[in-house]
Amino acid sequence: MASTTTRQGDGTITVTPNNPSLQSATIIICHGLGDSSEGFSDVAEHLASQMPHVKFILPTAPTQKVTMNMGMAMPSWYDIVGLDKRSNEFCKGIEESQQRIEQLLKDEHDNLGVPYDRMVLAGFSQGGALSLYTGMQLPSKLAGIVIMSGYLPHESGFTIANGLHDTPIWHGHGAADPLVRITAAN
Repeated sequence: MASTTTRQGDGTITVTPNNPSLQSATIIICHGLGDSSEGFSDVAEHLASQMPHVKFILPTAPTQKVTMNMGMAMPSWYDIVGLDKRSNEFCKGIEESQQRIEQLLKDEHDNLGVPYDRMVLAGFSQGGALSLYTGMQLPSKLAGIVIMSGYLPHESGFTIANGLHDTPIWHGHGAADPLVRITAAN
């Protein structure tokens, strides 16, 4: 096995090369609404077996009430009021989640020397939305952003940071997605 999987008390899962000196890149994967880091742990472990130089960090969103889901508390990067464009402007908690992801990136850079252009933000659904929102507003350019069935949240509070307009972005979205409609992704 080329990597070691560690689970932290806050729900974060880290898949690290067995030989830390081999690490030359980091990928952070953010899960979707109601899920946790466990939902992507097998994916990260499989990818780590193919890319032994990459460290994978899978944070778990805080548990909070989600308006769209009748106020039920669940892991959520921010509150979702509804799926229409107007409702998408109210994303209570997005700034805190953005800061958390930014801190993970900063820690990788400051503590391990991983350059920002060797880091990728990836996410599914709400996690993809957070990855796009965060990755395009950083002070440094990432290697790329991967969005799976995501969208741009809080558009009125979003501005692409200087120098990030050509950040590589892969955005995959199913045409039959019943929750996040493809029109939200366009």
